[in-house]
Amino acid sequence: MTTAIPLNPLAFPLSRTRLIEASAGTGKTYTIAALYVRLILGHHPDSVEPSRYLLPPDILVVTFTEAATKELRERIRERLSQSARFFRQQLATTDTFLQDIRASYIEQDWPACARRLELAANWMDEAAVYTIHSWCNRMLQQHAFDSGSLFRQEVNTNDTELLNEVVRDYWRSFYYDMSNDADFASLYALFKHPDELLLAVRSLLGNAEPIPSSLADGQPIKALVAAVASIRHTELQALKAPWLSWLPEVRDLLEAAIESKVLPAKNYNATNRRNWLDKIEAWSLDPAQDMLDIGKGFENLSPAGMAKLANPGQTPPDHPGFAAIGRLPEQLAALPSLKVELIKHAVHWIRQRYDFEKQRIARMTFDDMLIRLDNALQGRNGDRLAEVIREQYPIALIDEFQDTDPLQYRIFSTLYATPAAIDFACLMIGDPKQAIYSFRGADIYTYLKAHRDTQGRHYTLGTNYRSTQALVDAVNQVFLQADKQERGAFRFKTEQDNPLPFLPVKAQGRDEVWLIDKQAAPALTLWHWETEDAVGMPAYRETLAEVTASQIVKLLNAADAGQAGFKSASGMQALQPGDIAILVRSGTEATAIRNALARRRLRSVYLSERDSIFASGEAVDMLLWLNALAEPRNERKVRAALSSATFAWSYQALHALALDEPGWELHLERFLTYQQRWQQDGILPALRQLINDYGLHARLIDDNEGERSITNLLHLAELLQRASTQLEGEQALIRYLAEAIEAGGSQAGDDGIIRLESDANLIKVVTIHKSKGLEYPLVFLPFICSFREVGGRFNAYYRYHDENQDLQIDLHKQERIKAISDEERLQEDLRLLYVAMTRARHACWLGIAPVKSGSTKDCQLEKSAMGALLNWQAKMPISALAEQLIELKGSCGAISITPLPEIDDARYSPVLVERGGFDARVPLGKISSNWWIASYSALHIADRLTPAEDSFQPLPEFETAHDDKQNDEAEIAAALSKPLSGVHALPRGAGPGVLIHDLLEECAQRGFASVSANPALRQELIQKRFVGGEWENKHAVIGSALSHWLNMPLLEDANVSLAALEANAYQAELEFLLGADTVDTEELDRLVSRHTFGGQARPGLLPGQVNGLLKGFIDLVFVHDQQYYVVDYKFNSLGADDAAYTQEALTAAMLAKRYDLQCSLYLLALHRLLKVRLGNVYDYETHIGGGLYLFLRGAQGPRVGCVFDKPPRALIERLDALFGASS
Repeated sequence: MTTAIPLNPLAFPLSRTRLIEASAGTGKTYTIAALYVRLILGHHPDSVEPSRYLLPPDILVVTFTEAATKELRERIRERLSQSARFFRQQLATTDTFLQDIRASYIEQDWPACARRLELAANWMDEAAVYTIHSWCNRMLQQHAFDSGSLFRQEVNTNDTELLNEVVRDYWRSFYYDMSNDADFASLYALFKHPDELLLAVRSLLGNAEPIPSSLADGQPIKALVAAVASIRHTELQALKAPWLSWLPEVRDLLEAAIESKVLPAKNYNATNRRNWLDKIEAWSLDPAQDMLDIGKGFENLSPAGMAKLANPGQTPPDHPGFAAIGRLPEQLAALPSLKVELIKHAVHWIRQRYDFEKQRIARMTFDDMLIRLDNALQGRNGDRLAEVIREQYPIALIDEFQDTDPLQYRIFSTLYATPAAIDFACLMIGDPKQAIYSFRGADIYTYLKAHRDTQGRHYTLGTNYRSTQALVDAVNQVFLQADKQERGAFRFKTEQDNPLPFLPVKAQGRDEVWLIDKQAAPALTLWHWETEDAVGMPAYRETLAEVTASQIVKLLNAADAGQAGFKSASGMQALQPGDIAILVRSGTEATAIRNALARRRLRSVYLSERDSIFASGEAVDMLLWLNALAEPRNERKVRAALSSATFAWSYQALHALALDEPGWELHLERFLTYQQRWQQDGILPALRQLINDYGLHARLIDDNEGERSITNLLHLAELLQRASTQLEGEQALIRYLAEAIEAGGSQAGDDGIIRLESDANLIKVVTIHKSKGLEYPLVFLPFICSFREVGGRFNAYYRYHDENQDLQIDLHKQERIKAISDEERLQEDLRLLYVAMTRARHACWLGIAPVKSGSTKDCQLEKSAMGALLNWQAKMPISALAEQLIELKGSCGAISITPLPEIDDARYSPVLVERGGFDARVPLGKISSNWWIASYSALHIADRLTPAEDSFQPLPEFETAHDDKQNDEAEIAAALSKPLSGVHALPRGAGPGVLIHDLLEECAQRGFASVSANPALRQELIQKRFVGGEWENKHAVIGSALSHWLNMPLLEDANVSLAALEANAYQAELEFLLGADTVDTEELDRLVSRHTFGGQARPGLLPGQVNGLLKGFIDLVFVHDQQYYVVDYKFNSLGADDAAYTQEALTAAMLAKRYDLQCSLYLLALHRLLKVRLGNVYDYETHIGGGLYLFLRGAQGPRVGCVFDKPPRALIERLDALFGASS
C-alpha cells in the first residue's frame, strides 16, 4: 500500500530528504524547473523567509549524462526568464504554477521577484548543474585539504593501457615464479595469456565492495593452489563419508516404497534405482572423483521430488540421505575451485595495484571520483567535509534517481540524511519503473532503500503530458491487470508489501488524434501470432520484422493518399517516416528490421545505447588506414588500406592497379602526403583529406548502410584526434585503436557509443535503453517477447541480491543463484517493457508469439517480460495465449487484439510533390576549381584527375597511361624471353622503386662516403628493408649494385660520384612548394616541350589549371665546383639487360614519362631557392649545373644510365613568371 502524496509544486516542502516518483511523461523536468524558481525566490509554503537567499551556484542539480545537464540548464534558464517576464506582467500565460506563485506575493513585491529571477537566469552559466562524476571531481578539487586529494589530477576515461600493464605485472609476479613448478600446468590451463586473465577480471574490478582474496598479501600463488586442493578434498570427503552407511538403508527404503505402492514404479523402476545408487556408490568410494551426475535422480530422490511423484495419499520414505541428495548439486558446485580462487586473488591484487598506480601518477577514472569522495566522507575529516559541502549546497536535487548505485546514494545520505542536515534538503526525483541500467551499475535496490529511508516523505507526479488519453488508458490497463498477480506487475510484491506498485496516471491528453481511414485508430495493438507450435527466436525475429515493415509501408502509402495522419484543430498532418520509431533490444534485432525496411525502399537510422564505435567494421578499416599512413612507403600496408571494406574496390580494380605503375605511384604519394598532414596538423585533418580524396562519401552514400559508415568514420576520426593529444607518436595511436577494438569498446565510455547517422525524416530504429527520455508519435515493439536468460557464455558469473538486498557475486555459477539472478533479469525486462510502451504519443504495436529459445519444443513465454505481464506459466497450452491476451485487455477499448498481419512485398512509393514557380538561376560566370595542393604526378594527369574528380577515381587514367602500360607489358614479355641476371633480375613495379629510393635516402642520411666504405653497414641497410619471398637471395645483387651506384661518375667531365660528395655538399629529399595561381597546363606544356630535348615529340598534357600550390620532393641536390645539381633516381625497367639502356632509350623514357617536365620544375624550385640564398650574386648560368636522371637498372651500361639536361635560362625565367615570380 503506497502512501505517496500527489505533488503540488507550489506547496512541496523544500526541506529534509524527500522522494518524488515521476512516472513516464509526467513532467519531471517541468517540476524540477518549478522547484528551482521557488528556491530562487525563497518561496516556502508557510511564507517564512529562508535563512539565506539562494542563487544558481548554491543549488546543486545532479543528473547522469552530459546531455542531460545541458538540457536541464537550458530548461531552468528558460523557466527563470519566463517567470521573470510574468512577474513583470510582460507575459500572458495559462500556466497555473506561475499564476499561483505570483499570486502568493503582494503586487509591490513583483518587481523585486522579477529582478531575482532575471539575475538567476543570467547566472545559469555558473549554475551547479553537474553529472554525478563531474560534481564529485569538483568537490575533491575544491576541498582538497578536507578530502585528502591532490589539487590537480588527470581524469582519464580510458585507462586500458595502464590496466593492461597492471595485469602483466600480476602475471610476471605470480606466474613467472611457477613456470618450472609442477602446479604450473593447472594454472596455465585456466589462463594461457594475460589478456585472458584480464577478460575474466575486468568487469569485477569496478565493484564498489572489493572481492576478498583467499591469500594474505605477499603469499606466493603456490600456497593458493595447495590451499584450494586441501580444502576441496576435505569438503568433498565430508560429503562422501556418510554414504557408506546410507546406501544400504536408502536401497531398502526405496524397494519397500515401491512394493508398498508409495512411489510409482514407472519413475522408480529397478534400472533407474540401480543406475542412480551405483553412481553414488562409485563416487563416494573414489577419492579422486569430484563431480557426480545422476540426471533426474537428483530431483526424484530428493524429499520434494518424492513428495511430488508419490502416489496419492502416500507419505514418501524419510532419510537423511534423501535430503543430502537434494542438496548435493549445489554443494558440489560450491566446492572450492582453483579458477574461482585465482580470479578472486587476481581481482584483489590487480585492484590494489591499479589504484596505487593511478594515485602515483595522479590519475582518476570516473569510478575513482565517486570512491575517493565517499572515502573522504567516511574518513577522519568526513564530518567537517560534509558540513562544508552542505554549506556550499544547502539543497540538492538528484535527477534520474532510479539510476543511482549504492555508492552514490551513500554519498548523498552522508551529506543530507543525518541529524546534522535537518535544515538542509535533498530531493530525489526518479521513476523506479524506469530503472534499466543495471549493466552500468545502477541498482533498483538502492532506490528501494531510499524509499524505506524516506518513509512518510514520498510524492508522485500523477498526470501524463506525453500520450493521448487512449494510450494512457491502455498502458494503465495492462500494468494494473498485471499488478493483480501474486508477484505484482514488476514482481516485487510479497505477502507483506509491494515496494514497487504500478500507480495509474491521469492523462492531460493531446490535441491531435491518430486517424486511419478517417477513423480513430487503436492506441495499443497486440499482434497475436496464432500457431500450434512454439516459435523459435530466429523465426520470431524474421517474421515480425517482415510483418512490421509491411505494415509501415501500408501506413505510409495510406498517409500519402491522405488516409493516415494526425488530425488537430489546424487540420490533418500526414504521417511521415520520421514519426515512426521501432524499438529493439539488440543489434541483431536492429539488423533484421532494417533489412526488412530496406527491401521495401524504406530508409532508417539506428541508434544504440551500448553499441561501441570500436566494435564496428569501420574501426577495423580505420586501423588498416592508420598503419598505411604511418608507413606510406610500405607497399603491403597501403594495399591493405585500399583493400579495406570501406573502400569497396572490386578485385578487378585492385588487380588493374597492381599492373599500373604510374597509378600505383600516385597512391603511394598520396599516403605520404597524408602522413605529413598527420604529423603537421593532426590525424583528423589527415583522415578527412583521405576520405575526400578517395570520394568515400559519394561512394558509400548509395549503400543501405552508407550513412552509417560515413558517420562511424568521422566519429572515429574525432576520437583518434582527441586521443592523440594524450599519446606520443603514431604507433601509440595505432596501439590505442587496436586495444580499443580488441576490448570491443568496453572502456570507451559515452563518447564511444555510436551516433545517429542522419537527422533526416527517416524511420528510427532505437534500442530501448537509448529511447529512455525520448518520445515518438508511433512506436513499434515487434520483438517484445524476446528474452535472454542468465547463464551460458554471456555470463562469467552471476550477480544477484541477497535477503538484505545487497549486491553479491557468485563466481561458482550455482543453479540456485542462477535462478535468483534470472528472476532479477526478468524484473528489469519488465521495466524495459514499461519504458518501451511509454515512449509513444499516439499508438504502439506489440508482436506477441509463443516463443522459445534453443532446441526445446516447449513454449517459454514465461521467461519474457510480455509473458510475465500475461501471467503465463510454464507448461501452459499454447492455445491459452488468446485467453490470456483477452484477460490482459479487459474492458479497455483502447486495446486491440488482432491476428498477425499478412506479409507482403509492397514497396513504399512516396508521392513526389512538384514545386512550381521556382526556376533556378543560370550562373553566368565560370566557377573556378578549388584551391589545392598538387604534386608532379597529379599535374601530369591534371586534365583527368582534377581535385574534384580525383576523389572518385580508384585507378588514375590519363592519355599516356595506356601507352605506358603497353610499353611495360612489351618490356616484361621481352624480358621473360631472355635469362635475367644482376640488377635486371630484381622485382619490377612501384614497390621495389620505393624501396630503392628509401635505401638511397638513408645512405644520404648516414653519409654516402661512410656507406660506401662500410660493406657491413650496406648489408645492414639492405637486410632490414628488403624482406619477403620476392627478395630472397637478392641481397648480394642489391649490395653489389648499391656499391656501384655510390661510386659511379655522375658527370662526364668531372670525377664526381655520390661517395665523393662531402656531407655538407648535398641535401636529400628537399621539399618545395611553388605557388600557382590558375596556371594553364597547356601553356606549361608548350614552354617545356619547346625548350627541352630539342623540341622532340612527347605526349601532351590535356587542358587544365593548377590553382594553389605545386608540391614536390627532390631526391637529391648537390653542389660541385659551385654549381648546383638536382638528381632523381629512377628504377624503371627498359629491357632485359644493359643494352636496353642506350641514350636514345633513356631519352625516350624521359619524354614518354614526361620527366622533362619534372626536371624543369625541380630546377625552377632550385632557381628560386638560390635567388633567395645567394642574393644579388646569383646567376642561373653560373650557379645552376642542371638535372641528372639516374636510371639505376642501366647504371653499368653506356653513359652509366644517366640523362643530363640543363634547360635554357629563358625557359626557367618564363616558368618563374608563369608560376608568379612573387610567389
